[in-house]
Amino acid sequence: MTEEVRRQRRRRSKPLTPMERFRRRLRHVVTGQSRGALVVIGLVVLAVLWVGWTLWSTNRALQEVSDQARVMKAALVRGDAEGARSAMTAYQDAAETAESRTGGPTWSVLELTPLFGDDLKGIEVASDVLADIGRDGLPPIADAADLVAAQTFQPTNGAFPVDRIAAMAGPAQQSERAFDDAASALGQVDSDHFIGPVRGQYEQLRDLVTDARSTLGSTYRAAKIIPQMMGTDRPRYYLMVMQNNAEIRSSGGLPGSLSLVEMKNGRVDIVEQVDMADLGGDTAPVIALTAEEKRIFGQRLERLAVNATLTPDFVRASEIIRARWELKVGGHLDGMFYVDPVAVSYLLRGTGPVNVPGYPAVNAANVVWGVENQIYVLSNDRRVHSAYQEAVAKAVFNAFAAGRGNSVESIRGLVTAVMEGRIRMHSFDPEQQAVIAGTTIAGEFSDEASNDPGVGLYLNDGGPTKMQFYLKYDASIFARSCIGDRQVIAGSIELHSDTPPNAADLPPSITGFGLPGQRVASGDQLVVLYVTTPVGGDVEELSIDGQRIARPVVERLAGRGLARVGILFAPQERHTVEFVLRAGPGQTGDIHLSVTPGAFPGSSNETVGSSCVVR
Repeated sequence: MTEEVRRQRRRRSKPLTPMERFRRRLRHVVTGQSRGALVVIGLVVLAVLWVGWTLWSTNRALQEVSDQARVMKAALVRGDAEGARSAMTAYQDAAETAESRTGGPTWSVLELTPLFGDDLKGIEVASDVLADIGRDGLPPIADAADLVAAQTFQPTNGAFPVDRIAAMAGPAQQSERAFDDAASALGQVDSDHFIGPVRGQYEQLRDLVTDARSTLGSTYRAAKIIPQMMGTDRPRYYLMVMQNNAEIRSSGGLPGSLSLVEMKNGRVDIVEQVDMADLGGDTAPVIALTAEEKRIFGQRLERLAVNATLTPDFVRASEIIRARWELKVGGHLDGMFYVDPVAVSYLLRGTGPVNVPGYPAVNAANVVWGVENQIYVLSNDRRVHSAYQEAVAKAVFNAFAAGRGNSVESIRGLVTAVMEGRIRMHSFDPEQQAVIAGTTIAGEFSDEASNDPGVGLYLNDGGPTKMQFYLKYDASIFARSCIGDRQVIAGSIELHSDTPPNAADLPPSITGFGLPGQRVASGDQLVVLYVTTPVGGDVEELSIDGQRIARPVVERLAGRGLARVGILFAPQERHTVEFVLRAGPGQTGDIHLSVTPGAFPGSSNETVGSSCVVR
């Protein structure tokens, strides 16, 4: 045994002092805690990684849902049924993934965190809603896309398949209910305290679901009433009013060609055509105007048939035209459709070129030019204008009713025209009107206030001329502030008289034959703009080309403030009207702008975000 070994044995056998025993115990404790701490740290790291992965995968799944929803919408718009179904499948997979990620214990624990718990709860609700839409709301839409792509709803020889259209009511109602449940679930969550990005995405989803619900509701209503409208119980008669944007009116244009459409057992035929001017002018009034209407529009609205659309209220215009028709022509009218030549051009994208007996063929590129301008260049005779426009209306109508061309493209064109305000409908059957009430196609100008305020910019020819064929304009609005529960809305409309260099040499059928006391030079345009506030609102400021109008005259129409602005244009002149409006009390929702549709494709109609909601 070595000396070193002996010393070690003596140290081990030697009793430890109290300090040495304390140090040894402390060393053991520290060593044990270190091992425990390492375990705890490891578990924390794993938990953080798991939480991070859960959040990342959820976000990725929700982004995929958003992407596939856009893909599906685009496919539906272009009539790609296969692409829409493929996108729907990808959407469903991603939505169910997000739902499973936000439905587990990890997410439940995260929702208890003090700062972000409510945000995570909102994400969970959104995930559940998106998954429910994928299961219940989208499949009927994909099925309908298959039917449309297969030309299932295409008319044949003037007859529409009303049974197939009626069969769409059930699936459309199923989808509407799914989106209605989704909107209700999203609406029950208070997103005001969400962090900025989460709040913005959540509210955007809520708006998209609400809009989709409205669209599906319109589809359901259409499928429900179209069979009855098409005379499955008795023959129905509707007046198709062609509005001429070249002589602009608040509702779109001067009502020119009138076509009486008979609908019987799904078959549609034009059975009579009349020019609106032939229904009489400067005659005894056919309907009693309100005091507001008399102040704003004067006797022109009740005495001159062609001025029925001076009012932006299609319901009122329809009542005036019906009274004039029944007085001069006779017979019962069940309702009225309004269409303008730009809407016809959209329809022709689907039907293709259409031959017009006795005239050149029309197509999507030339029909507006032909009926709103060229026919007036060729002749000053109103009877020639009327005969041509009636021939075009009948030829295009018959081509569509015969099932010509691509029905998907035709339907897309009609939907675009409705959204731009170029197609409107009114039914004199109270039950049918109740079904379409509140939808875009109804074109109502109600005096009932809603949460979403509406602003109107309505244009009228101060002629009479056909000079608005050359009028181009663009409008916009934005929510400037929210004071209490009233929004301040600012906006503008820029107008350009895009007349040709020889404007003064144009025939009187375009430049106007003049009226007693009228002082508008040949080739100039006099346009009257109506700026209307939301119901219960006020006009705060009004200016033309930067010059503020000190005391604008503001009338009241259907509970709205209405300011009238006359604008005189020399050829190629531009003018800008700016305005500041105040919405009515409690109208804290998004703001809708309605603008008279012009003689050019597109529209300034838009919806902008509320200033009372932080996004």
